[in-house]
Amino acid sequence: MISELRPPRTVGALIGGALTIWCFAFTGALLWRGLSQPIDLPAVGAYLAAAFFLGLGCLFGYWTYACLSLRYYLDRNGLTIHWGDIRQLIPMDRIERLVPGRELPPPKVSGVSWLGHHVGHGKVGELGDVLFYATHRTHEELLYVVTPIQSYAITVQDEVRFAEDLQGHQKLGQLVSLPQVAERMSLAAQPFWHDPLAQVLALASILATAVLLGYVYHQYPSLPESIPFAFPTLGGITRVDDKRELLSIPITGIGLLAVNLVLGFFLHAWERAVGYLLFLAAIGAQAILLAAAIITIQQ
Repeated sequence: MISELRPPRTVGALIGGALTIWCFAFTGALLWRGLSQPIDLPAVGAYLAAAFFLGLGCLFGYWTYACLSLRYYLDRNGLTIHWGDIRQLIPMDRIERLVPGRELPPPKVSGVSWLGHHVGHGKVGELGDVLFYATHRTHEELLYVVTPIQSYAITVQDEVRFAEDLQGHQKLGQLVSLPQVAERMSLAAQPFWHDPLAQVLALASILATAVLLGYVYHQYPSLPESIPFAFPTLGGITRVDDKRELLSIPITGIGLLAVNLVLGFFLHAWERAVGYLLFLAAIGAQAILLAAAIITIQQ
């Protein structure tokens, strides 16, 4: 028989939801500010800040979803913790004891941590390093599950009932031997998160796009209303058009960046070299577009 335990998540979910909404609202405000400003270098700062807060809002959104999904499953084989796309397995035969949080000093958790939602690592008295999957508001709401190699902090509403269920399952004995590992699924399982080279290339492509956007926006105010365009080539003919056409260059760069980042992220799981190639292609595309912008502006 499997026992499912859901910790109190209301406070953590409300705070996470509020942070998510604030990030998205601030993103919208920054975009509005950038669009309402003259086309100049300061507008790029607003766009970059908007991109940052958009990413931060997505992170808070995922963490809030993970908080709402947090639950513990207890059976004769062990304790399984579900948090978002991560499943933490703790074999029953590895669990040595339970320690109430009120018997130990308040922890300091590093990781995803706000009132009512704490996931990460922390040092706790005699237990040393502890892995937290908890929704506590005070340390007295914590319950520590101690194993020889790692301790875990959880939040259960009835510690006595949990201890009794644990002892009952231990007496029954394990049917299946579980590994003591964290299993990642879906987006959390993507190897991109553990590949520094892929991360550097992706970041470099983003920076290259920012340089392209910054250069065009910096030069734009000083340009005449009509400028010659040699790109795309028209059989050697240079066309003269409104300078707003120049903005199509960074817009194209942003589109190519988005496509290459998404494809590179997912195809990297299939073949690393393909992911690297797509990230490098994004960098190369920005370099070509920057060269086109420089030639157009300087001619």
